Parts: sequence; structure tokens; C-alpha cells
Amino acid sequence: MENKFAISDGVSKSFFPKIWADVLVNEWVNKKWNSDNEFINHCQKIWLTQVTEIVKRPDAKWFTKNAFNRKESGLATFVGLRFFKKKNDWYWKADALGDSFLFFVPNKFKDFSKECIVLSSKQEPIVFDNFPDYLSSLGNNHKGEKQFKEKPLTSGTFYLMTDALAEWFINEKNIAISKIEVWQNQKDFERFVDEERHNEKLGNDDSAILTIKVEEDMKDQLKYVLEEVSDINELIKVQQKEIDVSEKIKEQELIIQKENSDSEISAQEIKQEEFVQNEPIEEVETEIEKPKKGMLEIGLEKGKELLFGKKEKEQSDEQKVNDEILENQQKEKEHSTQYEENNTKTGKSKDSEKNESQKVEPKSKEETKQIAETSNKPSQKKITDKF
Repeated sequence: MENKFAISDGVSKSFFPKIWADVLVNEWVNKKWNSDNEFINHCQKIWLTQVTEIVKRPDAKWFTKNAFNRKESGLATFVGLRFFKKKNDWYWKADALGDSFLFFVPNKFKDFSKECIVLSSKQEPIVFDNFPDYLSSLGNNHKGEKQFKEKPLTSGTFYLMTDALAEWFINEKNIAISKIEVWQNQKDFERFVDEERHNEKLGNDDSAILTIKVEEDMKDQLKYVLEEVSDINELIKVQQKEIDVSEKIKEQELIIQKENSDSEISAQEIKQEEFVQNEPIEEVETEIEKPKKGMLEIGLEKGKELLFGKKEKEQSDEQKVNDEILENQQKEKEHSTQYEENNTKTGKSKDSEKNESQKVEPKSKEETKQIAETSNKPSQKKITDKF
């Protein structure tokens, strides 16, 4: 038994941070290390071996392979604690890097701010952000410097927490301790997380806590009383199943929404098609063609008037002239007959008959010419007015 404890939180935007955090915790707890460099180098080899196996799988994503070829690394915060005996006394020693914290609260403390021991690589004033210090899974690309503390082991409680809970603990102080003390199992912890997030006192981020209560019994050896605790790996599996189920439900909902949307569009299209098909063809054609047809008919009527109006009117005028000529000729004939009869009765000479005939003929020609001119003038005027 190494009397060792650890907590680690992977930086989400790094490469396989969960594997890196698991390796750091498990290797720290289960083995004894001569130096910090030895511990980190060993963990880096294990991480690289596990990640390489994943990348070489046939189902590995192309972006995963690209990140691996670019030699991207996993990043994680870390807090390690161990108890050890020096001479006849027990001591505790801890190191921390990043925004994961170690708190030690003595039994029967009076002033939380003065008596509580806080260990982190964050400097005062403590501000929680998205850029914590971390250990890197490749090379020496670590950020920040580890902080160490070593104290005699006394009665009290150690709290190892990731960033969200650490921030809540610092803000709530005594209230935080009283809330933690009532937890009896995993369900109590989950209920607490939901309530504090709902009250906007706890950040919506990964929340992990390790509580170690120390009591003096004046004996030489350390003895552990194991509380009923949940296996973090089993919880992760359960959570992952819940996430997978939730994602499948969302996918199904999206598929159903898409199908319903397509169905609504299809139904609308069918309805429009039925409306067009059921609408009388004559009415549709009438609404569309009526303006064009009316314009066409007007145009044709105008065309008829322009093309045939002149000819019809000219024919009518000519007929009128001919009728007038025939009427005049008839009158001349009647006049001539009457003249002959008068000559016979009165016994006029041939010379006077000749003179009468000469007087009538010029008059007849002159009248004919005037009638023709008169007939042509109205016809021309009518055509001009029409245009």
C-alpha cells in the first residue's frame, strides 16, 4: 500500500486528454517513483502506446490521424497526495499543477480563511479561466510550475477537486463543507451538482472530488475504512451510454422532423397539383388568354377597317356616281324625247334643234364632270378622316 491519492482533469481541446488523465492518476497511485521526471516520462510512453493503437485502427477518423501525425499532445491538470512516515511521525506531501485544487480543513477549525490549506499552481488572486497550467503527454511542453506542500499528518479532511468544484468551494467556504458532509452516496452527489448548477453557483463542467478524512487513533500504522464509493470508470461507462442514447434519440428526432417536413412539402405540392388539375381548362384559358384575345380581336377589327374600309367606301362612291350618271342620262333622254315632240308640234327648224342639242351636250358633260369631282372629294375626305 503506497498511501497515495490523485485527481486529474483533461484539457478538453487537447488530443486524447481522457487517456492522459487516466494514465497520470493510475500510474501515480499504483507505483513508487524516484523522481517527478521518471513518473512523467513513464506516463508519456503509456499514453503514446495507447493512442497509437487507436490511430492505427481501420475505423480511425482522418482528422485523428492528422492530429497524430502533427504530434499533438494530451493535456491535463494534476494533484497528487501521499502519506509517508518519517522517523516516528506521519507526514503528508502533495503537488499540484493547473486549476485542480487540494484543500485541507483541520478538525474544529475556527477561521476557514486562515486555517484551511490551499494548494494549486494558480496565483493570488485566483481566477478560473480556460487556460490552466497542465502536464503534456509529449516532450517537455508543460505549462506552469508544480507547487508542493509538506506537513505533519493531523486530524482533518483532504479535499481534492477539479476546477468547477474548486471554484465553488472557495466561494462557499463553510457552507461548502456543511453541504459535503451530508453526502452519503453517489446519488446525493449527483443531486447536489444538479441543484448547484440550477442555482448558478456551480459551473457546468466536469466535477470530480476525492474526500479523505483523517482521524488520530494513536496507533503506529495507517488503517483505512472504505466508504461505499462509486467506481469512476463504471460511472464513465454509464454516462457514455446515456450520451450515446441521447445522441441516437436526437438523430431519430431530426430524421422524423425531416421526414415530416418533406411530407408537408409533398402534401402541399400534391394539393396545388390537384387544384390546377381540377380547375376547368376553359376558365384557366379564359383568365390567361382573355386579355390577349381581346387585344387580338380589336387589332383584327382595326386591320379590317384599315385594309378593307377604303376599298368598300370607294366601291360605294363609284356606285353612287354611276347611279347619278345613269339618272342624268335618263333625264337627258327624257328631255330629248320631249324636245323632239315639241319640235314636231311647233314646227321648229333643224337649226334651232341643233342649237338646242349643242346647248344640252356641253351642259351634260359639264354636269358629269362636276358630279364626278363632287363624288371623289367626299370619298377622299372620309379616308383621310379614318386614318
